[in-house]
Amino acid sequence: MTFNETSDPRDTSLFNCTISGAPLASYLQPWSILAGVVIAGSCLLGVPANFTIIAQLGRHLRGSSMTQRLFFNLALSDLLCLLCLPIGMYVFYSGTCLMDGLNRCLFYCFIFCVTTDLNILVLISIQRYYQVLHPEKWVKVDRMWQRILLFSVWMLGAFVALPAVFMTRNEARTEKTGGPICNNLGIKPELEAAYISFVVFSYLVLFSFYLLLVKGVKRTQMPNKKQPRATKIFIRIIAVYLVTGFFPVFLRTFYVVALFTGRDSSRRTLLLNDA
Repeated sequence: MTFNETSDPRDTSLFNCTISGAPLASYLQPWSILAGVVIAGSCLLGVPANFTIIAQLGRHLRGSSMTQRLFFNLALSDLLCLLCLPIGMYVFYSGTCLMDGLNRCLFYCFIFCVTTDLNILVLISIQRYYQVLHPEKWVKVDRMWQRILLFSVWMLGAFVALPAVFMTRNEARTEKTGGPICNNLGIKPELEAAYISFVVFSYLVLFSFYLLLVKGVKRTQMPNKKQPRATKIFIRIIAVYLVTGFFPVFLRTFYVVALFTGRDSSRRTLLLNDA
């Protein structure tokens, strides 16, 4: 995970790197253009939809059920994720170099939103499982504990995203266009490995409760029309999230493993040269 920062660490202002060569667009790969189109489409569709859900549920949030509050928190975390994407896309495509603090803040906010989104979905899968299949156990979770659970998923997201604060400068510098050099900021492989481990564990919990919920609903032989609407919506949301989130997590895991493998290879090479 890397970001660009200014070549002068004493500079405390946000500015654009002057590029004297060809525009950045000429260096874009097809995958980056496709990613930009997907991000733009997601923002255009997702921001109004989530804002509408937040506005509607927010009017009756006081005294609402746990299901309504889960919908509200999920829409809020989705909206925050989508609002972070255009900023990151602008920085990437414009070639803007940000000061160290802004890089960390931007990246931390994005990781915090994504992690909280995953945490809320894990809570949704657990809540739906117990409320639908074991209602006698879910009744014991009173309103105070429900608030604690909702507060905890946000605090957990804030804590797990902390590796973004400890981004370090890479020694290697790149100069794509003949303009000023921008250092790369990256998360230490150890911290990123810890974050990836948490994400993989969360996906396993989410997938496990998703399977238990789907099998349990089928086992009860409840007609599809009589199933609670919220349960059907949550099942579809979780299914989509599992499908769309698996590939990025797999790639990031492969990248972290490659970092550790490359580091071990470099160490062995240095030892052989010293010998």
